[in-house]
Amino acid sequence: MKIEITQELLERYHQGKCSTEEQFAIKQWLQKIAESDFTISPPVDIQGIEDKTWAELSDRVFIEDKPPKTNWAWLVKVAASIVLITGLAFYIYHVSGNYQEKGSATISYHEVKVPKGRKATCTLPDGTIIQLNSDSKLRYPEKFTDTSRVVEFEGEAFFTVAKDKKRPFSINSKQVVVRVLGTHFNLRAYPEENKTDVVVEEGRVMFSPKIKKASLILTANQQGVYGADQSLKQQTVYAAAYYSWRNNQLQFKDQKLSDIASTLERWYDVEVLIDNRLLRNERYTGRFNNPDIKTVLNSLEFAIGLHYKIAGNIVTIY
Repeated sequence: MKIEITQELLERYHQGKCSTEEQFAIKQWLQKIAESDFTISPPVDIQGIEDKTWAELSDRVFIEDKPPKTNWAWLVKVAASIVLITGLAFYIYHVSGNYQEKGSATISYHEVKVPKGRKATCTLPDGTIIQLNSDSKLRYPEKFTDTSRVVEFEGEAFFTVAKDKKRPFSINSKQVVVRVLGTHFNLRAYPEENKTDVVVEEGRVMFSPKIKKASLILTANQQGVYGADQSLKQQTVYAAAYYSWRNNQLQFKDQKLSDIASTLERWYDVEVLIDNRLLRNERYTGRFNNPDIKTVLNSLEFAIGLHYKIAGNIVTIY
């Protein structure tokens, strides 16, 4: 059965909601465009494409951005962006070089860097799918070994690990190592934050600090947290609340304003300055569905009693 490429189908593909058959059909369609002499009139504004559309950058990585406008002109821009936006592709995804193992073999590694204000999805050689939040970095070998699958990571991402009983999947972050056979979980490991946490949606996860001989075995709706004081905690949570960012939902649960500011910097690629030190420890709870930054700031202003001003990409809270 032939699948018709429509704008609705492309939007669902962009959101990661297509079936395997639909994904295959869209990739074939994209490949035909990339290989053809594709021209459009009038000329395409490349900056506009970067701001308003997404493009498939490789077979393994694509960037998520703001939802596109619902018109067929947008569809043409998407196709054009595949050909024209190679600079953006390199910025998000590139092969970082060859590295020597202990033996004589040389392994090529890929590195995915997602800047602030963007999200990306990466498919690894074993079929594992990783949805990366903004300001995150992933490094993985072009080919895994016969006995293990090891990647390096910092930032926040949701992992859907392909099952392989013979090859455990390990994630090395700055403070912890996460080991699984096949499961779904969210890992938050930003180097500048004072804690690392993992929340399990499905399966079993081993959560182990690098400098402490202890570990947690976590199952669905459980969270493991490793703190700056080297404490290791386990608790039951509502898992979906911790990875709602995948659906462009922004949630804060009794968080300090200083931590909220860091999140806003990543989401919107801005710099947030808190002039009043007394405000830094004020706490806030709120939930937003695909908000712009003013919506969030207005809510904070009402709940906490702060004021703010925006000048370019600098937000000052006072």
